[in-house]
Amino acid sequence: MIHTFSAGLEEGRDGAALVHSLTIPGCVVGGRDREEALAGFPAVLSDWLHFLAEHEEQVPPPGSELEIAVDEWVTTQSDVASGVSSALFTSDERPLTRVDIDVCLRRLGDLRGPLLRVLRRVPPADLERVEVGDWTASRVADELARAQWWTLTRLGASPLAEVPEAPVARLDTAMALVVQRFTEMAPDVRAEPVLIEDELWTPRKVLRRLLWLEWELGGSLLRLLTPIRAGI
Repeated sequence: MIHTFSAGLEEGRDGAALVHSLTIPGCVVGGRDREEALAGFPAVLSDWLHFLAEHEEQVPPPGSELEIAVDEWVTTQSDVASGVSSALFTSDERPLTRVDIDVCLRRLGDLRGPLLRVLRRVPPADLERVEVGDWTASRVADELARAQWWTLTRLGASPLAEVPEAPVARLDTAMALVVQRFTEMAPDVRAEPVLIEDELWTPRKVLRRLLWLEWELGGSLLRLLTPIRAGI
């Protein structure tokens, strides 16, 4: 049986491309061009389906044939090769339902939970010692929290006046704000577009971006820190 997954293709001004799953928010793959991005998409989609299955969500059974349908194709002025995205797909304009919000918040929690458990076990000194490229693990955690807060400001949320010092506290605070913002969102604003700095945002786009952040930044930090925790 063939299972079709809808995708949106974003091409930036630099010629690079991102493939965004419109079926599974947060599942995103980049490439130097659209061919490379599309070629890499099935592997990341498979990882996402494995993650969802582990958390008892319904996914196609193993061995199923997966088909990718590019249903939307947009060009943006973003430097996509550096990980910047500004795409707003037609599907992002659909009003969020209560079920949509609950599912996405649960997935965010499922992604964040293992990271927090590892962070609570790793000594702060190790977070400053371990590096991810040019960044320390502590800075990656800080960037994830700050990126969440920044993304929430796209819905009109105010930036935090004070940032908690400890990485776990920063991440806890950021996630609490995400949950609060979406659980308290009135039905009449669940599709309301907001134009900020020449970029159009909707609540569905914000959730899609939050899940992408958690998968990419949170996932890379978790993979880095898990061996350290094992040695504690």
